[in-house]
Amino acid sequence: MPARGGDAAAGLRRAGQRRGPAAAAGDAGPGGRRYAGVALLSAASAGFALGAATIEQFKHLTAEAAGSLAGLTVLPGLRTLRPRLAAIADATGPLELQALFAKAMLAADPVLSGVYYAGGHFVPYAGAKPVGKGWHNKRGKAERGRADTHVTAHDGRAVCFVTGEPSGLVVTLPLALAELKKATADGSRIMLGFDRGGAYAQVFRHCREEGVHWVTYRRAPLAVPKGLPVLATITVNGKTRQVAWAGEIVGLKDYGQARQLTLFEHGQVILQVLTSDFEACPAGILSWLKSRWREENFLKYASENYGIDKICDYIATVETNTKVMDNPARKQASAKVRQAEKNLAAAREGYAAMLADPAIPAAVKNAGLIPAAQKKITRAEKELDAAKSAREAIPAKLPANLIDPNAQVALLRAGRRGLQMVLRLLAHNAEHWLATHLGAYLQDDDEYRAITRQTIIRGLAGDHHLQAAPDHRRARHARRRTSSPRPGTATRGDQRRAALPPRRHQADHLPAHHPGPDLTTIKVQLPEIWD
Repeated sequence: MPARGGDAAAGLRRAGQRRGPAAAAGDAGPGGRRYAGVALLSAASAGFALGAATIEQFKHLTAEAAGSLAGLTVLPGLRTLRPRLAAIADATGPLELQALFAKAMLAADPVLSGVYYAGGHFVPYAGAKPVGKGWHNKRGKAERGRADTHVTAHDGRAVCFVTGEPSGLVVTLPLALAELKKATADGSRIMLGFDRGGAYAQVFRHCREEGVHWVTYRRAPLAVPKGLPVLATITVNGKTRQVAWAGEIVGLKDYGQARQLTLFEHGQVILQVLTSDFEACPAGILSWLKSRWREENFLKYASENYGIDKICDYIATVETNTKVMDNPARKQASAKVRQAEKNLAAAREGYAAMLADPAIPAAVKNAGLIPAAQKKITRAEKELDAAKSAREAIPAKLPANLIDPNAQVALLRAGRRGLQMVLRLLAHNAEHWLATHLGAYLQDDDEYRAITRQTIIRGLAGDHHLQAAPDHRRARHARRRTSSPRPGTATRGDQRRAALPPRRHQADHLPAHHPGPDLTTIKVQLPEIWD
């Protein structure tokens, strides 16, 4: 597993032990079996890795075959999984468990560059409860749902996440940064990359207060660079390329000085980067921010294959909605101001057109048209001033319950979903680790992840089952009773081993280990996992 270490194992044990009275419900598995908390969580994570997007889809897995991959004789049934996972989630803190696993993972395989990426992910909600609305980028409109903020390492591994009501990175990024700091070692360097959604002064100030470097895109409009571009030759993945960039120190409103890098292509400015790191190589900074798309790829991949968008339960707390929102009365007052401005502009245009019309005699203009037009303009100015004064007396934002006394909001319970999310991310990181090592053999940067995924889902055929430990004493007596082959003769096993090519892989040097009670050997014949 990518997340190795005693802290993660201790977290799993605590999560399995602190179940409470509700754990008794559905505690028995098929045939009267009982499952320990660690084994149950391992089985759930293995089920997600095998392509089950929800707990309900576990019923389509072959229990004996899928259970062996989790170190169990048989996969627990739904009547065991549902109540036991719910009891563990209700009695334990998913964020605490997440921090333990992330800390163990980074300790075993640290992020040497110190670069992490944070990104928001909107999860739509299709139920009937009054869940808050957020902006759904895929559909381009506001919808009901929840907002997750995920943090990934520079190589694409999931590190941590936070969830809550729909909001922007300005609100959620400080919470995600707090979880990231729990997972990283004390004093370790952190460079946090994010997109324009978090490119605001309050986010920059928070990162500075936490001692964290940041890098992001500059929001439009782009600034005109003061210096001439520099042409540099860099090497990326063994390939050389030329990059034209210009660097300078700029001042940001409500923040202070920051470093700006301008990237040129074909003589045109295509990108500007802002960062708090004044010493790092410009090519490295540009490469780090370009690699931020690994965060987007992770969100897309995990959503399609690991069900991070799936709902866990329908339990929600409905309470009075006190969220500050736009005041409709203010919008109506602003509409009146705009209409008054249009009336004033029309009166002034009519006055100018009348003065410039040569067909109207000057005496007629002076006698009646000019005084009437001036009165119309004066009346329009008074109406505009009155509309502005009325608008100023109306607050722009108010709590929703003050606008509508019956306003309510449903807060989806996050504990159970948080536990399942930790197990989903564990499965994702396990596949990422496997794909990385398989990719070193395949030498195919474009397809190694897809090949790994399809190998897991489709390339399993045959039979998996666990068997009890052999009795070594009986085996020793049996060998003594068996006559030895004559010298110089090879057995069939020797002939088969000689025909096989030598195996050269780092896994050959690792000790065999299978978590779970009373399990010693696994007999594998490549199973058909899905029935």
